[in-house]
Amino acid sequence: MNLKYPKKSGLRWSSKIRNKHFGLVFLELFLYYLTVNLVFSAAYFAFGSLKNAASFIDYVYFSFVTSLSIGYGDVVPLNTAGKLLVIIQSSITAVYFALMVSVLSVKMFYPRDLVKFSKKIIYNPSTDMLIIRVINTSREALVNPDIRISITEHNTGCNSAGMFDIPIDYRLTYLGKYDFSYTFKNSHKNLNVMNEAELAKKYNKSSNTVKSRFRINVSLTGSYGFSQTAIYKKYYAEDIHLGKAFKPITYNKEFCGIKGNVRYNKAKDFWTDFEDTED
Repeated sequence: MNLKYPKKSGLRWSSKIRNKHFGLVFLELFLYYLTVNLVFSAAYFAFGSLKNAASFIDYVYFSFVTSLSIGYGDVVPLNTAGKLLVIIQSSITAVYFALMVSVLSVKMFYPRDLVKFSKKIIYNPSTDMLIIRVINTSREALVNPDIRISITEHNTGCNSAGMFDIPIDYRLTYLGKYDFSYTFKNSHKNLNVMNEAELAKKYNKSSNTVKSRFRINVSLTGSYGFSQTAIYKKYYAEDIHLGKAFKPITYNKEFCGIKGNVRYNKAKDFWTDFEDTED
């Protein structure tokens, strides 16, 4: 049985790059570049296609010189195979350097996702409210955070699933380093979120092809000074759990820093506590 959600965007690679450490991104790019050059060095060596190449080091040297478009002329292609390999390598490395600039631009100029969402949504039957927890992991406050929530209704058709915007009754001026829970109503004039979720769960159990289109779409925008950020999160029917609320998180207060600032360090099992609920 092969169950799939509707196809996701192919731009998730951008988010993965933004959330990686810069050193790791640079190391991966260097290893790719090194691998390409070593592969072509072996190809030149296998075909014996270079003039004035006395050892394998000369083949490696020629491969790197070719990839950088330097061309000193002390080692040159000897036959047709060597010339074809030079053309292929030059084309590949030209494309590689163009992609490398794009990857580094994404990493340097677009901030990583510093705001984290809970992996689940809580539904409180007594208040008929749904709750999402978020936290800002940056040392800077997220200014003017604007959250928007919409529902994609359960529908198995190709193009007819409806979208409903959910009103949020409050606005924040900033999101600091503490967690915050957004609540929104379950029952609306033209939509009941939990009813749609139950329909989706039943359909997912009975279907052998694709899963229900039902999902809760959450987007959060704001700014860290001059840097703008936007985070998007999707919740499906299986991500909704019954409960009263998220459990409060315990923070450890410590005195630190030369300036005498007070910082709140997160508890040891913070991300476990972040997902805990009050039944």
